[in-house]
Amino acid sequence: MVAFRTVRDLFISLPLWLIAVALFAFFLGVTSLVRVVVTKRCSEQSREGLADEATRLLTGLAATFAFFVGFAITVTWGAVAVGQAAVEQQSSAIQQMNWSINNIPDKEESAILREKLKLYATTAAYEDTDDLARGETGNLPSAIPLDRFQDALHTYAFGPKAPKAEVSSLVSAAATVGATAAAVSAVAHRTLPDLLAVLLLVTALLVAAVVGVSTVRSRHSVLLLVWCIIPALSITVVIALAFPFASGIGVDLAPLQTVAQQLAFH
Repeated sequence: MVAFRTVRDLFISLPLWLIAVALFAFFLGVTSLVRVVVTKRCSEQSREGLADEATRLLTGLAATFAFFVGFAITVTWGAVAVGQAAVEQQSSAIQQMNWSINNIPDKEESAILREKLKLYATTAAYEDTDDLARGETGNLPSAIPLDRFQDALHTYAFGPKAPKAEVSSLVSAAATVGATAAAVSAVAHRTLPDLLAVLLLVTALLVAAVVGVSTVRSRHSVLLLVWCIIPALSITVVIALAFPFASGIGVDLAPLQTVAQQLAFH
């Protein structure tokens, strides 16, 4: 668990282009090493046979790698899609809650509740990002503002000043805000299954090794560079999608930030 968090923090702290370059260098190193070993240790006749076998094997390995990449992207993109939907639902719930608060006859109570809702929305939109990216949702910065807002709302809703006709809608709206916040937190815990990540990396390594063997007959092989670029970029995309709140192609908090800005101007 500690190792996973360390790896996660490492990937989150690095820009995507740097991850892609590091992976490219790694696969290029593996391919070049295998190529040098085969060239130095095998006779010309053996190299010819190994190159032919590697060329035939490469098609199947490449197809397997493509399958794992496609499956990994499908799994991770599903988490991103769910996370984006949760953020949009949370934004909608906050807007609905704000509308309900504006309809409270007691303007003093309405102003107090609106201020607490604004504090929660602003905190969730701008201060939760780092914790969500790391998957640490036990003590989100927005947790306390949300609790205080819900406590204040329930105190008003079940107090003597609240019209009974409004109680049900206010409590229901507050529950929706809490539920959508929980949904966003749940998505932050999603990531690529460990077994799939291992299979993806092992397959990429095998492809790199086989490419190195298949190019021993070429003095300067462009194919070697191409095959190193493909797994590097593919795995970079998978990594970016595996952490829904950490990268630029993951969940976008813009809808929540827009709502927070709208509340700030009212």
